[in-house]
Amino acid sequence: MEGEHLASVCGLYCGACPVYRVRHDVDRKDAGETLQNLAGQLNVPIEQVTCAGCLGEGPHSPFCSECEIRRCAMTANGVTRCADCSKFPCGLLIKFSNDGIPHHRDVMKNIRRQQRVGAYEWCQEVHEQIRCHFCGVSLDWYAKICHRCGTRNIPRKTGLFNNSGPGYKYYKA
Repeated sequence: MEGEHLASVCGLYCGACPVYRVRHDVDRKDAGETLQNLAGQLNVPIEQVTCAGCLGEGPHSPFCSECEIRRCAMTANGVTRCADCSKFPCGLLIKFSNDGIPHHRDVMKNIRRQQRVGAYEWCQEVHEQIRCHFCGVSLDWYAKICHRCGTRNIPRKTGLFNNSGPGYKYYKA
């Protein structure tokens, strides 16, 4: 099972991020190609394509390390995630959820679910939703083919796995 540190500040699930997945999937067949694609999209060296999760100890992706929402929570007293904040939903989060990036559109729903069941339980639920239905390996937001077994995976959750998702060439954290 995945840890609570993968429930990001903004309501995304870090465990489904391609930057997180590519460094945490030990038997990933396409790791080299994926690392090169992500490095090009993020305009950073391959070594910087790594992340321990928004609230994890360790490096953060180049985009997430500069995240305004994460910075806001870090400066707010008693707030770890937007789910803890008395100002939820704020303008910053609303703008983020409406920025046109498919995996961002579920953050409000995700945060409300976290408020009901807690971040840990929410992580367990999402972890089950992102797994390959054949071999059980965790997939990323836009994966349609399992990187371990090659099985085509039918999206099971609108938004998190959207059939019309942008794919890697349009990836933004």
